[in-house]
Amino acid sequence: MKIFVALCLLTVAVTSPIELNAGSAWSDAAGYEECTDWVDPAKPLPEPIKDICGTKLECAGFTDVVNSNCGYGERNIKAGKWVGTDIDLSQGYSDYNKAFQRLFGYITGDNADGAKIAMTAPVIYKSYYDSSYKLQKVTMHFFVPSALTNPPAPTSNKVYLEDWDAATVYYRAIGKSTMNISTKEWEQEAMDLVTALNNDGVSFYSSMSIVGGFTEPWGPKQRTEIMFSA
Repeated sequence: MKIFVALCLLTVAVTSPIELNAGSAWSDAAGYEECTDWVDPAKPLPEPIKDICGTKLECAGFTDVVNSNCGYGERNIKAGKWVGTDIDLSQGYSDYNKAFQRLFGYITGDNADGAKIAMTAPVIYKSYYDSSYKLQKVTMHFFVPSALTNPPAPTSNKVYLEDWDAATVYYRAIGKSTMNISTKEWEQEAMDLVTALNNDGVSFYSSMSIVGGFTEPWGPKQRTEIMFSA
């Protein structure tokens, strides 16, 4: 998950316009219409956002933007508070689990008030790249419930609170959990997202990629998104 986006950013070129495949179960689940050339009946449908946010979990506030183009969705994210931790890249993938446990510890009592805080969605991973698209930093974040306007301080010096400004993101949805998505699938989804944005002349911040996990990894339905911010 760490390297695939850099490879795509370095190799994707603007191609000819892609035809729109109008009306499908995929668009209802993913939140956007898939491009004709990328339709794959074997792909598992992602769990629809409406069946997660406000139903199973509180999500970071957002508004979907109507997008008549194919291959990606667009969403305006509201400003909010997030709790985060840095991932130690020298430990490889092993620190991803440790990072999750640090954040889970915060919401289950490892904070100044010993407070229990509700789990939210999505779990966000941000990967930062230098001008050569070499990975420099990865962070993990949980959204802080909107009712907590003054969340308690973390007790761990590896966990921190942040105020995030409102932002616009472009995304592709995947009907699998992050742990079950192969490197090849990550590469293809990133390639498709960058290609679709380039074809539509949409500018995005290429020095940071975002992955959002919206569902429990053991659940029967899954939703993971790969994103870039405007």
